[in-house]
Amino acid sequence: MKLLILITGTGRSGTSTMSGTLHHLGLFVPGPYLGANESNPKGFFESKWAVRFHKQVTDAAGIHEFDSRPTAFGRVQEAITDDQRRRLVAFLAEQAEQSDQVVVKDPRTVWTQELWRWAAAEAGLELRCISMLRHPAEVVGSRSTYYANPDDEVARRRYETFNVARWVNNSIVNERETRALPRAFVRYTDLLTDWRPVLAGLGTDLGLTYDVDVTTDAPSPVDEFIDPDLRRHRVTWDDLEVPADLQDVAQRIWDDLDVLANSHGVDASASADLDVLSARYDRLLADATAVSHDAIEEVRREARAAGAREARKEAGATAPATVADRRVGETGSKDLLRVVAGRVRSKLRRG
Repeated sequence: MKLLILITGTGRSGTSTMSGTLHHLGLFVPGPYLGANESNPKGFFESKWAVRFHKQVTDAAGIHEFDSRPTAFGRVQEAITDDQRRRLVAFLAEQAEQSDQVVVKDPRTVWTQELWRWAAAEAGLELRCISMLRHPAEVVGSRSTYYANPDDEVARRRYETFNVARWVNNSIVNERETRALPRAFVRYTDLLTDWRPVLAGLGTDLGLTYDVDVTTDAPSPVDEFIDPDLRRHRVTWDDLEVPADLQDVAQRIWDDLDVLANSHGVDASASADLDVLSARYDRLLADATAVSHDAIEEVRREARAAGAREARKEAGATAPATVADRRVGETGSKDLLRVVAGRVRSKLRRG
């Protein structure tokens, strides 16, 4: 039996550490990888192919790679093409020739888990999912360290808020989309504290095999790879400024995921509560959008005005004829409405 082990979960949750651990235990992680950097000094152990693939999918869907909107998942499903399906099957079939246990780590798989399951089956692989868990306050604190502006309080609070929202949405989607699959939830802190019992449990629950016996103290490269100091951000809710309702939803989601981590990935009550929290988050986001209505409309007006200015600039620079003189088939989408409206008015006057 050949396995595809998909390492998923929200970004900054220990997905790289899990992928690197499996690599050092003899499982096959397809390269080339993303290189190490300040935010991840041990390396990402993340296939560049998978990263590029998911970027193409999310770009086509018009979403952020860790989008906070509940509609993002559906948009991705509509954007997936037959060509992308064929390419994913070909990629997995090639990797399956290298090993019976293939590991792909990319938090962006949260949007495409059903696609990966289908493609894995087409390539002769059975899918297993490992979801890494890290408290949302620590995830956001970690991201803020590397990506937020510490000198702008307003921007920092906004950054913390929308990143908690992203954590919420990605966690909801990830749990829902893996329910029918063999899966495990692993706390990042458990992996850093004592990796052997964690990997032994994964071996039992998911049928993974390793180069060394992880139930003993036999030396392993993992001992050098895993460094408890990788957990450099010990942040709590008290360290963040996040709206109370959003914080409450995030904390309850974390509590349910914690239950799943202790229950070999299956707990009907926890999953049911996550569905309730999903609906609550939908309402919370809808309310926030309604409160922001005037600000959103102002941005739209400014965008339309900027588009019109750019269209006039391009028309003046590239064509001697005015927009109204051009054929409809030669007119860009930004100008088409004005052309059609003008011609309708002319016909009405002649009539």
